[in-house]
Amino acid sequence: MNITLQSPSIESMPRLLELSKQLHDHEALSFDVAHVTSAFNFLIAHPAHGDVFLIELDKSEEQEAIGFVVLCYSFSIELGGRIAVIDQIYLSHDWRRQGVGSHVLPNIESHAQARDCHAVILEVNIGNSGAREFYEQFDYMPRRQHCLMTKRLLR
Repeated sequence: MNITLQSPSIESMPRLLELSKQLHDHEALSFDVAHVTSAFNFLIAHPAHGDVFLIELDKSEEQEAIGFVVLCYSFSIELGGRIAVIDQIYLSHDWRRQGVGSHVLPNIESHAQARDCHAVILEVNIGNSGAREFYEQFDYMPRRQHCLMTKRLLR
C-alpha cells in the first residue's frame, strides 16, 4: 500500500469537497459548500497560512483520494514559536484501522518541521476514545485542564 499526501488540483477539488462533506456529516456539522470551497481556495492560494493535502492511495497505477488533512499555521509563546494546527483530518470509513493514519501522521509532522513549526496541535472529540488512543500512540498528550472555546464572527 503506497500512501501519499498531494496538494489538491482543480481536477481534484470535487473529491476534496465530497470528502469534506463526509467529515461534516460524520461530525454532525453544517456544510456550506461555498464557505468550505472559499476556505480551501484561500489556503491553497496562501500557503503561509496553511496547507491542504489529499490522502491518496496508489492502486495499480491509479490514485484514489481516501481522505484529506488541513494543516494551519499559528504561533504560540508557550510552545516556543510557530505551530501547526491539524484543523481537519478525515479518512474514509473503509480505510480506517488499515494503517493509513500511522503513515499520514508522521508525514504531517515532518512537513510541519520543514515549515519551522515547534509543535503540532489538534482537537479530538472527548468522546472519541479510539482517536484519542491513536494520537496518544504518537505522543500527543491531552491537556486536561483546557477547554477549547469558539466564537464565530459573522461577516
